[in-house]
Amino acid sequence: MKNTNIKLITRTAIMLALTVVFQALGRYTNLGPNSNFVVGPLVNACLLIATSAAGLWGGTLVAIISPFGAVITGATLPLPFLPFIAMGNILLVVTFYYSTKSSRLKPFFKNAGKYVGILIGAILKFLFLYASVAAFLRFYSVPQKLYNVMYFIFSWPQLLTAIVGGAIALIIIKALERNKIVKTE
Repeated sequence: MKNTNIKLITRTAIMLALTVVFQALGRYTNLGPNSNFVVGPLVNACLLIATSAAGLWGGTLVAIISPFGAVITGATLPLPFLPFIAMGNILLVVTFYYSTKSSRLKPFFKNAGKYVGILIGAILKFLFLYASVAAFLRFYSVPQKLYNVMYFIFSWPQLLTAIVGGAIALIIIKALERNKIVKTE
């Protein structure tokens, strides 16, 4: 029992550290305005890999802490918006976790739950964040430039980066399963 807990804590810590490293690399490399299209998929991949490797609680913990890692590494986001980002991440993680565990999806093909979880989770995350940013910006005053950036970043790029991150995660999860590092099915 103790070894299992240590493994899950270690896997969660590794995925959280990777998430912050990817966020920092996006800020400190010369990716410019396209950094979201590099960092976003890598962060979403980390969320899904953490969920596969460390379970629902590990994935949820990374989902909650990652927006704060973004601010620590230099993202210009209003602090009151961070819980909304965390909730969007949690929607992706929870949907992926329960879809992967669903016995209803397994008769279709072996990895149906993973694909469904990524697709539905990405859609839910996108819809939640888009609605949240619209409501948030209605009540919270930000400079016009940040207003435009937030409206863009939390619209369709969220859907795209979650799906691409899911594809990256599937490749890595398959390698982890093949090498018996994690078992998700």
